[in-house]
Amino acid sequence: GTWLSLGTLQEMTDQGLVLHPMVVVNLADHFTRSTIQDGKDKAMGILLGCVINKALHITDAVEMHFEQSGGDFKLPFKEFEEDFELHKEAYPDNEVVGWYCTGSKPDNVHSNIQQSVTRWYATYEGKKLTKVPLFLLMNPEAKMSDEALPVQIYGSDLKAKKYKIGSDNAETVAVVHCAQEGVENQKGSKLVHHYENVHRGVAMMRARLKVLHDYVIDCKEKKVKPDIKILRQVKSICNRLPTMQTTQLNIESQTEFNDALLVAYLSSITKDSSAIGSLMQKFNQVYGSQGRSFMRYDE
Repeated sequence: GTWLSLGTLQEMTDQGLVLHPMVVVNLADHFTRSTIQDGKDKAMGILLGCVINKALHITDAVEMHFEQSGGDFKLPFKEFEEDFELHKEAYPDNEVVGWYCTGSKPDNVHSNIQQSVTRWYATYEGKKLTKVPLFLLMNPEAKMSDEALPVQIYGSDLKAKKYKIGSDNAETVAVVHCAQEGVENQKGSKLVHHYENVHRGVAMMRARLKVLHDYVIDCKEKKVKPDIKILRQVKSICNRLPTMQTTQLNIESQTEFNDALLVAYLSSITKDSSAIGSLMQKFNQVYGSQGRSFMRYDE
């Protein structure tokens, strides 16, 4: 594989680790599905990340469908490498930085898996951002009253490492919306109520500007007697407003509008997929094996 220089690795160590919240969301979702659908008490996968400003950012996680025999776990590294090639086409900056698992604290099972991942990581042909793969442990049994995040990151010999939470604006919006945090007794997420407040503020400002606009038009058409003091205040307000017809503003506005449409489109696809899955589940419950045979015949 391709290694970074020792100086770069030392600088990254000095800067510390940055864990992105979407990784925690992915881990929680993976554990929930594994518990409900597969009846497993653990969820495992590979951590992906990149270097930003000499700091190692853990930005994504890819789940792995492991095989368990007693206390032994077998991870399908070959299948992951095939899936990771497709992932690299969309996110070329991401590299393997470690692995994750669920549990209250590290034990012998985690230690054995760490050794297995370390052996595979030594043969990994991609760029290596760490000398030893990191191990992220999430405690699914943590209580809501706990102040600390139930996530710990370990390095070599399973020694705990300090990290901080970091995200960009788009990731923050996505996480807040997924969290669906209620505001008082109202329904919806904080994001929805925030935009509702912004919408009401813009509507109120527009109504007040319309009053000023109508007053200026009436003065121009000599419908009302001009008040010099009011006109000066109107001019002062107009001077504070930025020039709206600019190329940069149009580009930013179009980008924001397209992002909003994309979020709405993805939300619609997610709802439709959930509805289809629910319909198929009910269909199979009603018709059983006969329904599945009809489905195979149609295919």
